[in-house]
Amino acid sequence: MVVTLLGSFKLLMRQASTTIKAEIVHIHKIEEVTSAIEQEWKQRDTRLFAVVYINKRQFKVSENDLIALYDNVPLDVGDKIKLEKVLAVGGKNFTLFGRPLIHSPVVTVNATVVEKTTSYPQLRYMMNNHTKARTLHWMSRETTILRINNIKVERTDL
Repeated sequence: MVVTLLGSFKLLMRQASTTIKAEIVHIHKIEEVTSAIEQEWKQRDTRLFAVVYINKRQFKVSENDLIALYDNVPLDVGDKIKLEKVLAVGGKNFTLFGRPLIHSPVVTVNATVVEKTTSYPQLRYMMNNHTKARTLHWMSRETTILRINNIKVERTDL
Protein backbone atom coordinates (compact mmCIF):
# COMPACT_ATOMS: atom_id res chain seq x y z
CA MET A 1 0.00 0.00 0.00
CA VAL A 2 2.76 2.42 0.97
CA VAL A 3 4.81 1.52 -2.10
CA THR A 4 1.91 2.15 -4.48
CA LEU A 5 1.16 5.52 -2.87
CA LEU A 6 4.80 6.52 -3.16
CA GLY A 7 4.92 5.37 -6.78
CA SER A 8 1.77 7.30 -7.69
CA PHE A 9 3.14 10.38 -5.92
CA LYS A 10 6.35 10.19 -7.97
CA LEU A 11 4.32 9.81 -11.16
CA LEU A 12 2.15 12.80 -10.21
CA MET A 13 5.23 14.94 -9.47
CA ARG A 14 6.86 13.91 -12.75
CA GLN A 15 3.75 14.98 -14.67
CA ALA A 16 3.45 18.26 -12.74
CA SER A 17 7.08 19.23 -13.35
CA THR A 18 7.11 18.96 -17.12
CA THR A 19 9.11 21.71 -18.75
CA ILE A 20 7.76 24.05 -21.36
CA LYS A 21 10.11 25.10 -24.11
CA ALA A 22 10.96 28.79 -24.25
CA GLU A 23 9.22 30.70 -26.97
CA ILE A 24 11.22 33.12 -29.12
CA VAL A 25 9.61 36.54 -29.18
CA HIS A 26 10.30 38.75 -32.16
CA ILE A 27 12.07 42.08 -31.66
CA HIS A 28 9.16 44.09 -33.10
CA LYS A 29 6.88 42.68 -30.38
CA ILE A 30 9.37 43.73 -27.67
CA GLU A 31 9.61 47.24 -29.15
CA GLU A 32 5.80 47.47 -29.27
CA VAL A 33 5.49 46.61 -25.57
CA THR A 34 8.28 48.97 -24.46
CA SER A 35 6.83 51.86 -26.49
CA ALA A 36 3.40 51.29 -24.90
CA ILE A 37 4.99 51.33 -21.43
CA GLU A 38 6.95 54.47 -22.30
CA GLN A 39 3.78 56.28 -23.43
CA GLU A 40 2.10 55.25 -20.16
CA TRP A 41 4.73 56.75 -17.84
CA LYS A 42 5.18 59.94 -19.88
CA GLN A 43 1.56 60.95 -19.35
CA ARG A 44 1.20 63.53 -16.59
CA ASP A 45 -1.98 62.04 -15.11
CA THR A 46 -0.40 58.61 -14.59
CA ARG A 47 0.26 57.92 -10.91
CA LEU A 48 3.36 55.77 -10.57
CA PHE A 49 4.16 53.54 -7.62
CA ALA A 50 7.43 52.00 -6.52
CA VAL A 51 8.47 49.28 -4.10
CA VAL A 52 11.56 50.47 -2.22
CA TYR A 53 13.78 48.74 0.33
CA ILE A 54 14.75 50.85 3.37
CA ASN A 55 16.05 49.71 6.78
CA LYS A 56 15.41 46.00 6.13
CA ARG A 57 11.77 46.69 5.16
CA GLN A 58 9.88 47.04 1.88
CA PHE A 59 7.46 49.90 1.26
CA LYS A 60 5.02 50.38 -1.62
CA VAL A 61 5.02 54.14 -2.20
CA SER A 62 3.69 56.73 -4.63
CA GLU A 63 4.11 60.50 -4.76
CA ASN A 64 3.39 62.45 -1.54
CA ASP A 65 3.29 59.29 0.61
CA LEU A 66 4.76 59.30 4.12
CA ILE A 67 7.09 56.55 5.39
CA ALA A 68 7.92 56.03 9.07
CA LEU A 69 11.40 54.63 9.68
CA TYR A 70 12.11 53.34 13.17
CA ASP A 71 15.37 53.43 15.11
CA ASN A 72 18.18 55.90 14.59
CA VAL A 73 18.58 57.05 10.99
CA PRO A 74 21.47 59.53 10.49
CA LEU A 75 19.42 62.17 8.66
CA ASP A 76 18.36 65.70 9.60
CA VAL A 77 15.02 67.39 8.98
CA GLY A 78 14.96 68.88 5.48
CA ASP A 79 17.53 66.49 3.98
CA LYS A 80 16.71 65.35 0.46
CA ILE A 81 17.66 61.79 -0.34
CA LYS A 82 17.51 59.51 -3.36
CA LEU A 83 16.30 55.98 -2.66
CA GLU A 84 18.60 53.62 -4.55
CA LYS A 85 17.11 50.22 -3.77
CA VAL A 86 14.01 50.06 -5.97
CA LEU A 87 12.54 46.57 -6.34
CA ALA A 88 9.63 47.39 -8.67
CA VAL A 89 7.94 50.34 -10.34
CA GLY A 90 4.61 50.51 -12.10
CA GLY A 91 1.48 52.35 -13.09
CA LYS A 92 -2.09 51.49 -13.94
CA ASN A 93 -1.30 49.16 -16.85
CA PHE A 94 2.31 48.06 -16.36
CA THR A 95 4.84 46.97 -13.75
CA LEU A 96 8.62 46.69 -14.09
CA PHE A 97 10.29 44.21 -11.74
CA GLY A 98 13.95 44.19 -10.87
CA ARG A 99 16.04 41.07 -10.52
CA PRO A 100 16.44 41.81 -7.58
CA LEU A 101 16.78 45.61 -8.07
CA ILE A 102 16.03 48.04 -10.88
CA HIS A 103 19.19 49.90 -11.85
CA SER A 104 19.54 53.47 -10.63
CA PRO A 105 19.50 55.33 -13.99
CA VAL A 106 16.20 53.71 -14.97
CA VAL A 107 14.16 54.69 -11.87
CA THR A 108 14.72 57.56 -9.44
CA VAL A 109 12.74 57.89 -6.21
CA ASN A 110 13.39 61.13 -4.31
CA ALA A 111 12.35 61.74 -0.71
CA THR A 112 12.64 64.47 1.94
CA VAL A 113 12.97 64.06 5.70
CA VAL A 114 9.87 65.73 7.15
CA GLU A 115 10.08 64.95 10.85
CA LYS A 116 12.30 63.30 13.46
CA THR A 117 10.54 62.38 16.67
CA THR A 118 10.02 59.58 19.15
CA SER A 119 7.08 57.24 19.16
CA TYR A 120 4.55 57.13 21.99
CA PRO A 121 5.99 55.54 25.14
CA GLN A 122 5.30 51.88 25.67
CA LEU A 123 5.21 50.64 29.25
CA ARG A 124 6.34 47.25 30.50
CA TYR A 125 5.58 46.52 34.14
CA MET A 126 7.01 43.45 35.81
CA MET A 127 6.34 42.31 39.37
CA ASN A 128 7.63 39.28 41.23
CA ASN A 129 5.37 38.35 44.16
CA HIS A 130 7.93 36.32 46.06
CA THR A 131 10.57 39.05 46.34
CA LYS A 132 8.28 42.08 46.18
CA ALA A 133 10.40 43.38 43.30
CA ARG A 134 8.74 45.72 40.81
CA THR A 135 10.17 47.18 37.64
CA LEU A 136 8.66 49.66 35.23
CA HIS A 137 10.30 50.08 31.82
CA TRP A 138 9.50 52.99 29.51
CA MET A 139 10.42 52.52 25.89
CA SER A 140 9.95 54.91 22.99
CA ARG A 141 11.55 54.42 19.59
CA GLU A 142 13.15 57.13 17.49
CA THR A 143 11.12 57.71 14.35
CA THR A 144 12.13 59.40 11.09
CA ILE A 145 9.33 60.35 8.69
CA LEU A 146 10.05 60.65 4.95
CA ARG A 147 7.85 62.19 2.26
CA ILE A 148 8.20 60.78 -1.26
CA ASN A 149 8.67 63.75 -3.60
CA ASN A 150 8.61 62.09 -6.99
CA ILE A 151 9.09 58.87 -8.90
CA LYS A 152 10.66 59.15 -12.35
CA VAL A 153 11.21 56.45 -14.96
CA GLU A 154 13.73 56.99 -17.77
CA ARG A 155 14.12 54.75 -20.76
CA THR A 156 17.68 53.46 -20.81
CA ASP A 157 17.60 49.92 -22.21
CA LEU A 158 14.76 48.36 -20.25
